Amino acid sequence: MLIIGAIAKVGYASIGGAYLAAAGILGWWYSHACLKHIYYTRSFERTRAFLGDSVDLKIVVENRKPLPVISISCLDEVPDKGRIGSTKLEAHYKPGRAVLKNKMYIGSFQRVERQFQIDCLSRGVFRFGPVSLRCIDPMGIEETRITLDGVDTLVVYPRLQSVNGLPIPRRDPSGGVPDRGWINPDPTQVVGVKPYYNGVPLNQIAWKQTAKSGSLKAKMIMPGFHSQVMVCMSVSGGEHVWDGIDKDSLESVVSISASVCNSLLNRGIPFGFASNVPGKQRQRHLLIPPGLSMAHLRGILDHLANIFVPWGRFSETLAQVSRNMPESTEIIAVMPNPSLEDWIFLKTLQSQGYAVSAVVLGLEEEHKEFCDQVPVYRPQEAVDWLEGEVIKLERLVSDRALICV
Repeated sequence: MLIIGAIAKVGYASIGGAYLAAAGILGWWYSHACLKHIYYTRSFERTRAFLGDSVDLKIVVENRKPLPVISISCLDEVPDKGRIGSTKLEAHYKPGRAVLKNKMYIGSFQRVERQFQIDCLSRGVFRFGPVSLRCIDPMGIEETRITLDGVDTLVVYPRLQSVNGLPIPRRDPSGGVPDRGWINPDPTQVVGVKPYYNGVPLNQIAWKQTAKSGSLKAKMIMPGFHSQVMVCMSVSGGEHVWDGIDKDSLESVVSISASVCNSLLNRGIPFGFASNVPGKQRQRHLLIPPGLSMAHLRGILDHLANIFVPWGRFSETLAQVSRNMPESTEIIAVMPNPSLEDWIFLKTLQSQGYAVSAVVLGLEEEHKEFCDQVPVYRPQEAVDWLEGEVIKLERLVSDRALICV
């Protein structure tokens, strides 16, 4: 319009064209200058939380220049949870991701703080970021955007609950922790038989099994103490790995496993963890050796926060445990719906001298006979993995045992 006005010698057209040209130049300069010296920070009240907790998210946008920012939009990439606090999230082109949008005015050398409350309703490792900053000139002609690649992580652990009904071994009453073996065994807790060896008392010989097999057999008694415990968790919900597992069963076994580990720590008993999920250093199955510290429990919880799908058969996990752990280790297997292969391998571990017990969510009718051979426990009611405080377990017995009673 400026050129046309000059050629046509129309004064008002030239003035209007000059105004538009000046506005365009100033708008371009402003939209590029307003994003300079803008600092965006994102921080959590704490980076570790448990299911059911609430965590405050603080977002601070600071303008460190004399030029005010009339309108800036902060598009923060966050996990897709529908809303954060009372703020509804916008859709994102990436699956499982959403956009937290904040639009604001920032004066010269000012900062704007906004706080949101995040309700931890699901377990996992959640990434917040990157963020896209967009600024537009006052006339709405020119828009400039930059992307800040900073990412913050919030880890949500499974809920820790009290475990009632599971006979967790006690500490050594003499004050020390033996390298292997046990003290004060209970002769009434017979969990199986094993080959006879010199030194076994006569009252511990399994005479019926000896008569059937033709060779001396000794009773396998549940020990009153073990030097360490391995919590082995299965995330397989069927006979095959590819059958997967439903969310409630997965969250239940994860909550039970985490709660048992916490109970062992409170009682001063070294504990480890194993599961049929990928481990460190390209291990096919996760295996964490026993330890006894809050940092050790935190390391196990870090893995439990990120477990969602099985990777291999649970029997392979148990085989890995037997290759790396001594016979003085007690094994607590936590399984949603154990297969026949799992029961057979637990019996194999028992015959090798390991003390074995199992916590299950469901039990097939044809597998109830194993309740006479392996101590099996089941929650009395559905595990409330989101708001529960106590997990109550009950001992299962087979129909044959009930008839005998």
